Amino acid sequence: MERQTVIRDLNERIETLARLHIQHGLHHTQGFVRQKEGIARLIRDNEVNLRQELDPHVLNLYRRYFE
Repeated sequence: MERQTVIRDLNERIETLARLHIQHGLHHTQGFVRQKEGIARLIRDNEVNLRQELDPHVLNLYRRYFE
């Protein structure tokens, strides 16, 4: 995958994760867990440098759900 596409996809997935939690209250569901696992896999497989490559707002969301 092209690097810009990977980063755009990652930003979208993290924002979707936040929506599942904040707007829909689905943070206790298996789908939420799978979404988190997919995000972690995407970061690992593409060796994403979160601090340098993520949008600052999305980085804050990432920290909220992963740290």
